[in-house]
Amino acid sequence: MGTIIGVVIGYALGTRAGPEGWDEFKQAWKVIITSDEVRDLLSGSLSLGRDLARRGTEVLTRSVAGPDPGFALPPAA
Repeated sequence: MGTIIGVVIGYALGTRAGPEGWDEFKQAWKVIITSDEVRDLLSGSLSLGRDLARRGTEVLTRSVAGPDPGFALPPAA
């Protein structure tokens, strides 16, 4: 994550350096988006998204199907 923040700061400073700064930024960006850190971040995000979608589908299916007839609350004391 620190790398991404560094890129944003570098971009802001690099654009003041003219066309050379812009070229350096583009090269740095290519290195960052192909880094293992970014790949791991994207992989984790996709995995989390799939898990949330699966859980959401389960909740939606249960709400459409209605209450489970085999489920009963324990008696109150």
